Amino acid sequence: MPTFRPILALSAALALAAPGSAQDQEDEAPPPAFPETEIFLFDYDAEQRDAALSGGTNVTGRAGYDNQPYFTPDSATFLYSRDDGTQTDIWEYDIANGTHTQVTFTPESEFSPTPSPDGTMVAMVFERSNSIWQFDRDAPDQPRWALEAAGVPEPVGYFARNWESGDILYWSRYGFNVALTSADEPAYHFITGNAVPSTPHLIPGTNRFSFVHRQTNEQVWIKEFDPETRAIRPLTPLTGPNANYAWAPDGSILQIQGTQLYRWREGMDGWENLTDLADFGLASANRIAVSPDGKRIAIVGVPAE
Repeated sequence: MPTFRPILALSAALALAAPGSAQDQEDEAPPPAFPETEIFLFDYDAEQRDAALSGGTNVTGRAGYDNQPYFTPDSATFLYSRDDGTQTDIWEYDIANGTHTQVTFTPESEFSPTPSPDGTMVAMVFERSNSIWQFDRDAPDQPRWALEAAGVPEPVGYFARNWESGDILYWSRYGFNVALTSADEPAYHFITGNAVPSTPHLIPGTNRFSFVHRQTNEQVWIKEFDPETRAIRPLTPLTGPNANYAWAPDGSILQIQGTQLYRWREGMDGWENLTDLADFGLASANRIAVSPDGKRIAIVGVPAE
């Protein structure tokens, strides 16, 4: 979730204090509220290595922020956060038709859209209280606070949700810790501090979560958390500074560093390098999502000029 609003406020204050004529200040364009990012859609073949990716279409292709894609359960569309220059709403991209539809219309920003397995609800990080909210797909104008039963007011940056159990694992926006709570009942369990800003995930086919943790030796690992036993199990260190990653339905993890796409599987000796995204016209990339059927990948990045 972006955190540039305080920076923009500071920039504005410095601009007011800086010398120069009023005309000079009028001629200076304000900085963009959100970074410029696009969403690229790829076909994915998990059985391949050198030819795992194909396609690579820029499906947003506009000036502005298009980020945090999350495929719907039928793999036919994905939800994403899109800005209008001042704030973000949730939009949906229909893969077959190539169309974009606005889902929410609020004055505040929404991030991290996460659909329920039956497709009837969407959870999100909502700036209304910097927490997790949810809405019914047939009533997006009536969002509800998802942590009301838990009674957890802590600001949330990223989260993962097990809709079946009600478990929610979240990364604290200012605390840099991860904790377990619930959408259904009063619950709070502190897991660890020194958590790196990164979206946690529900590991496919399990009730366990994964998160990114910076250890005291400065190594940064993806770790597994079991909400039943409260056990933490290290899985693999990251390949570089980018802490965003995604699980594929076959139990592998995909991650990007620069323009290099890597894959990890349990039992492997480290990460395998699948491809260079520069070959598909990307100058850089950092976020990735895999469709539930495992056939498509959405990558957030910047196109090469």
